[in-house]
Parts: sequence; structure tokens; C-alpha cells
Amino acid sequence: MRTLLAGAALLLAACASTQSPDGAMPPPPAAQQQQTAASDQRLDELQTTLTELLERIDVLNQRIARMEEERVVRGSAAPPPPPESVPEARTTPAPAPAQAQAQPQAALVGAKLADDYRRAIMLFGRGSYAEARKAFQAVYDSDQTGDLADNALFWIGETYFAARDYNNAMRFYARVTTDYADQNKAPDALYKTALAQEKTGDLALARKTLQQVIERYPYSTFATSSKQELQRIRY
Repeated sequence: MRTLLAGAALLLAACASTQSPDGAMPPPPAAQQQQTAASDQRLDELQTTLTELLERIDVLNQRIARMEEERVVRGSAAPPPPPESVPEARTTPAPAPAQAQAQPQAALVGAKLADDYRRAIMLFGRGSYAEARKAFQAVYDSDQTGDLADNALFWIGETYFAARDYNNAMRFYARVTTDYADQNKAPDALYKTALAQEKTGDLALARKTLQQVIERYPYSTFATSSKQELQRIRY
């Protein structure tokens, strides 16, 4: 009987020693890994949502700017002076100027393109990378010289990056930095090129690309990010 009681006491002592100070059992390593993975996934989702909101703001700002320009153009157009004499009444109305007809049509096309771009961003945020890629490609094909051309190419690269296809991602980033070097997505594309190079294991080339971001776009937020990344992968 004493032997059984001693064994039970030892068992209770062992269980107590494995408890945390507040009495809760620590989670096993597998559970900790699952919690970490869930936290990382949630962080990725929040970052994607934030990106989507920022892109929506950019699109809305561009649409507002275009509307303001059109309003100024319409307001500055002075009415024609009245004729001094009317020799004869016109039997047919005069045709509207081609420029006046083209402006509303261009505004409608621009609004539709902005809506298509927003839909592509939403597809990306949902993780539908293949569908988002097609949608961004359609935006780019619709107007390769417009305000959203560099954005569309960049996000095509992002769909590949998210799918871990880093070679194709770098291919589209390069198109942005080459064909649209003075546009707003160029610093972002060059920085993401460096991150893709890291993913493929070419750290020396990644450091070189990060240095290019700092030199070409010294006042961008990506220059600061590049400096931090250089410190992280120094060795």
C-alpha cells in the first residue's frame, strides 16, 4: 500500500513540474507551430487587405483628377459669339465638334478601366491569382500608355510572386522598371525584384538590386526598406 501511495505521489509531482506557472499545460511543439502558421496567415491577409485599400485610394484619386480636368475644360470653353447677320436659316443642325464628342466617351472608358482594375485587385486579395492575372492583363492591354499600365504589369508580377513563381515575377517587374521607369510603380517593382532574387537564393544579386533602389529612388519609402533589407541579408 505504501508503495502505491509513493508511486502516485511521484506521478503527481511529475505532472505538476510540467505545468506553467499559472497552472496551464504548455502546448506541444506541433500546436505551437500551428499557432505560428495561423498568425502568419492572418498577417498576410491583413497586408493584402491594406494593399487593396491603398490601391483603391489611388484609383479613386486618379478618377477624381480626370473628372476635375474635364470640368475645367468644359468650364473654360467660351460660347461662340452671336452672328452679326443670318443670311438664311439652316435646314440641318451643325455637327457637334469631334473633340466635344470624344471627351465623354474617353471618360466612360477611363471609368470602366478603373473598375476593371479594382476588380482585379479584389481577386488578388481573395487569393485568386490566376483570375487576377488575366484581369490585370486585360487592363494593361486596354491602355498600355495610361495611368494604370505600370500598375497592371506590377500586379501581374505580384500574382506570380504570391504563387512562388519568382522567375516570372521578376520578368514582369523588369518590364515595369524598364518601360515605366518614371512611373509610380517602378521603385516598388525594383524592390520586389530584390526580394524575388532572395527567394531564389541569389543574395549577391539581391544586395546589388537593393542598392539600385537606394540610388535611383533615394526619397521613396522603398529606399528605406532596401536599407533595412541590406542590413538583414548582409551575411
